[in-house]
Amino acid sequence: MFRTYRRDVMIFSSQLEPDLQLWSCVEQIIPLPWFYVTALKCGADSTSRHMLMVSDVQTLEDLSLSKSASVAIESILLATPPAMNGKERWLMEQLIEIAYVPKSKGSIHHYRFSVKDGPVYTNSCDPGLEVEQGNIGRVVISLCT
Repeated sequence: MFRTYRRDVMIFSSQLEPDLQLWSCVEQIIPLPWFYVTALKCGADSTSRHMLMVSDVQTLEDLSLSKSASVAIESILLATPPAMNGKERWLMEQLIEIAYVPKSKGSIHHYRFSVKDGPVYTNSCDPGLEVEQGNIGRVVISLCT
């Protein structure tokens, strides 16, 4: 979902790490929600924060399920497009929960996103999902404290 161009590559990135590729910018080509994740990596002598831009729920779930003793998710911000959040602009809000909502027909994955002190979002491209909101199959991620 994020697109990059060779013209935006930062030429010295591979000198920092052999397999590292840094970009001066990325482009989002489809107006779908995405996640800004802050993860803590604990080493022998230090802890560092790493920020990840994650494009889909499955990747986010895989990341949270890794359960590595040295990596912990500190926070997740949900970025929602105007069509999803009902505003005239994109919003970034603190995510507290993602729930899987099974669809009664078909095999499309439906999700319900809850943000702190705010509304519950569903993908506006998901016709009929609002009818099935009470039918939570499982909580995918919960960051409630």
